[in-house]
Amino acid sequence: MLNRNRFQQDPDARPPANVRFTELRVEPWPDGKRVRVHVSLTPFQQSPNLDAVISDAAGNEVAHSSIIEIADVRFVFTMHIRSQTASAQYSLVARLGYEDIGAVEERSITFEAEESGDDPSAQ
Repeated sequence: MLNRNRFQQDPDARPPANVRFTELRVEPWPDGKRVRVHVSLTPFQQSPNLDAVISDAAGNEVAHSSIIEIADVRFVFTMHIRSQTASAQYSLVARLGYEDIGAVEERSITFEAEESGDDPSAQ
């Protein structure tokens, strides 16, 4: 894996209006209450912000995360689903943007998260 100096400007870095997702993937945990969100972005000249919202099948927001001034083009974070209903169908909407120009890209993913009872952390 190429180890770049984080403080050295990538020659392929894009201006804010042209920053895009190159990957957005959801990996549900076995407990049905958490998901890993995998994100890859194009190289950027200025650090973007990310808002991620998970909604259940009825459209109710069940998780929300905001990441301000992203430092890396690839990262993973965990979101906790706080839902009173036993919904298995969810959607993630991720919005990439900047405070001064707003959203530059939005992506949506539908996924299923059901409790399997195999969560080793529950023991």
